Amino acid sequence: MSAPTAAAGADPTVAELGTRVREAGERLLAALIDRCAGIALEKVDELAAGLERVAADAGVGPSAALGAGSALLQGRSPLWGALRGGWAALGTAARILAGVVLAFAPVLLVVALLVAVVAALVWAVVAAVRAIAG
Repeated sequence: MSAPTAAAGADPTVAELGTRVREAGERLLAALIDRCAGIALEKVDELAAGLERVAADAGVGPSAALGAGSALLQGRSPLWGALRGGWAALGTAARILAGVVLAFAPVLLVVALLVAVVAALVWAVVAAVRAIAG
């Protein structure tokens, strides 16, 4: 009969140990989850930084391709998306040069047309003079 009494006295100790083990397991699990979440967050940050470097250093071609793909996924014109992506990747000097060329294009077109007309007139006069002299 002393054995059941000893077992009854041991029950609170076993229950107390079980509670301690469970609490320790919960703390360990929480620490592991926090650590894994921290590692995952670091990896996501590294990936994001890598993608930002690729996007910044990609140049016009890949930026245009990414712009076209993005526009296509959004249901817009991929051509317009490629133009916008390529334009966004251009440097300041290239943008200024493109703006100057677009601003002066009508003027340059008229000048080129006048030069062509004058060249045709000079050629006609030279041909007429040679025909008369010849």
